[in-house]
Amino acid sequence: MSITLINPPEQLRIWCGIPKAAAAGVYNFPPLGLMYLQASLEKRTPLKADIFDPTVGALDYPDVEKRLRTYDLDVVGISTFTHALPDVAMMIRLVRKYNPNAQILLGGPHCSMFPEFAVRLEGIKGIVVGDGEDAFVEIARALDAGKSLEGIKGVWFWEDGRLVRNPPRPYKKNLSSYPFPDRSRVDYRRYYLPGTRQRYTTIAVTSRGCPHTCPFCLAEKGSYRVRELEDILDEIEHCLSLGIKDVQFVDDLFNPNEKFVLDLADGIERRGLKFDYGYKTTIAGTTKRQIRRSKESGCYKICFGVETANNEGLEDYNKLCTTEDMTRVFRWCRKIGLKSVSYVMIAGPHEKTREQVLANVDTAIAMDPDFMVIAVFSPYPGTPSFHQGVQKGLFEKDCWDKMMLDPLGGHEVPLVWEEHLSKEEILDLLKIAHRRFYFRPRWLIRNGIPSTPWEFLRYAGGFLSIAKLELLRVGQHEAPV
Repeated sequence: MSITLINPPEQLRIWCGIPKAAAAGVYNFPPLGLMYLQASLEKRTPLKADIFDPTVGALDYPDVEKRLRTYDLDVVGISTFTHALPDVAMMIRLVRKYNPNAQILLGGPHCSMFPEFAVRLEGIKGIVVGDGEDAFVEIARALDAGKSLEGIKGVWFWEDGRLVRNPPRPYKKNLSSYPFPDRSRVDYRRYYLPGTRQRYTTIAVTSRGCPHTCPFCLAEKGSYRVRELEDILDEIEHCLSLGIKDVQFVDDLFNPNEKFVLDLADGIERRGLKFDYGYKTTIAGTTKRQIRRSKESGCYKICFGVETANNEGLEDYNKLCTTEDMTRVFRWCRKIGLKSVSYVMIAGPHEKTREQVLANVDTAIAMDPDFMVIAVFSPYPGTPSFHQGVQKGLFEKDCWDKMMLDPLGGHEVPLVWEEHLSKEEILDLLKIAHRRFYFRPRWLIRNGIPSTPWEFLRYAGGFLSIAKLELLRVGQHEAPV
């Protein structure tokens, strides 16, 4: 029995926040979720699973079809994110075209957050709700033996035209019981991340879920768990054995507390691991000692979820900090010698005029981060922000429902907050924000000389994305508006 795990291409993706033109060529993350499934399956069964990732090389659908024909497609697992549903639906069609009897299963965040919609996508056998590793192993064993999926916790499936909802699978507290990905099983040399300095880079996670309650976020709540330190260090050693010398931790929240970061730094030094790394976190709870120990153990970049440089907005977003806290943390990073990245959203509900947006952009710039990732506020489905927009009459409450049930039907979904500003104004403000930050002489003098050839190439990709952003107009398929 052949097993194929598919990361859908990004040809039909619903782009929001950051336009496709601004993202293309800046990053290509490895499909970490599928790699965890592959590792679990191959360590716990005699079965093998191949990963097909059309995002490598940005394959279009004619090329995707050529590649897809080389797989047997007996059992197919597809990674499913809500904004990627059009590509997911297209991949389901193509798999069915080349193997009408394929057993197609979906997993990922969309299935966990919107199972009633995910399971009704045409052409699938079922979905996995929650962590997929244990469930997928049981699915593979059952299908290999010709058995039903009845009783496999966390799995919803169709049998004889009847939808079967198996009991939920409790979240496993011990994440380290899941084997970490074997990066030698994918073409790891072809993945890259923005602003990284080493030739070969990768992503990793030290936790799952998020304990925070940001009203705009689609992250799964109530399931926050952290991996054991030694397991994390083992994974780093595995990466180093392959020549990967830059690891970016992409947890929703990297530091549950200061102690976790200090223990990780101590562990890295104790094992003598020499590599570059970075992570994402929040301003609240970040300490000067944490930043210093991160730097001493090889960290060169911290990405902070600033979201807005406006105290009213910070309170609305439940960020548990003020603009003064942000300025202090960025000052610590600069003094200690560690690059800081500020993630900022513009045109949110609290920004009622063009002048307010630009004032908040200027305040974010004045905090003096080394880099800014600037996105447009987008009302994700199922979030408190989305429900707020429905109550205000900005969009219909079932607009996302229609798209989820028929991803290729051309249904429109809200991508920006149009209560106060038009799409044209928001796109123009996005361009202005990038110009104000990256075209400053101060920024060019401070960051204009990359430390390695690879960093230069990734900087070049970033500036090319800004140039492409300037050419976008509302109505183009790449625009987020």
